[in-house]
Amino acid sequence: MIIDSHCHIDFDEFDTDRHQVLERARQARVEKIIVPGVSRQYWPRIRSCCHQYTQLYPCYGLHPYFIEQHQADDIPALKNWLMDNPCLAIGECGLDYFIKSLDRKSQLFYFEAQLDMALEFDLPVVIHARKSTEDVIGQIRKRKGLKGMIHSYSGSHEQALQLIELGFYLSFGGPVTYPKASRLRKRVAQLPLQNLLLETDAPDQPVARINKNNERPRNEPAFITDVADTIAQLHHCSTEQLAHITSQNAEHLFQFKKNFPA
Repeated sequence: MIIDSHCHIDFDEFDTDRHQVLERARQARVEKIIVPGVSRQYWPRIRSCCHQYTQLYPCYGLHPYFIEQHQADDIPALKNWLMDNPCLAIGECGLDYFIKSLDRKSQLFYFEAQLDMALEFDLPVVIHARKSTEDVIGQIRKRKGLKGMIHSYSGSHEQALQLIELGFYLSFGGPVTYPKASRLRKRVAQLPLQNLLLETDAPDQPVARINKNNERPRNEPAFITDVADTIAQLHHCSTEQLAHITSQNAEHLFQFKKNFPA
């Protein structure tokens, strides 16, 4: 069993073949797929997808990429939504300093509000941290008891150890499958498996595979096996062992049975 801890299966890119994509995921032994929210308008779409497909599990949040779309009343709207709609986590939230046009003050407003809400609802957070890991760590330190994951981790080894000490998990996806990503691969190899998660971030962050037309195909959950194989090689263990450990990590963090009892 493999758990894809971060996949945007609700995005428009999957509207024409979502059922087939999820069937391929099942065949690849991807048993659970976590679907993070990015903006208020898409929360109902995530809920609908997760109702339709039992292997999908929702998160709801406000992504920094969409900062210009967010409104201040999205925060109380999120709180009201969480009261009526069970989910695994709050997010995708975070800080993105890579894109210079994204206003940092506004990002911080929505990020802090969502971290506080996670504590209030006793839910983990799914955090996007791009060129902002130090500030993300600072916000986590202010909130004792906060738990969550850093999606597609790209910070330093020292920052990774700080996040692990704070009880956070670090997730890795397609970028680690590229042979030229030597720095990232070295970082992943040095981190304990007990603190790692697997993800695809599909349809974004494709894996290194090439199709018969010598093109890189649209990313999808079934391709998480490429990520698992790569990280297993880096840790000198079997893919089965890697899948078991990372799935247990996801189960521990997201508490599937507590939030979605059978």
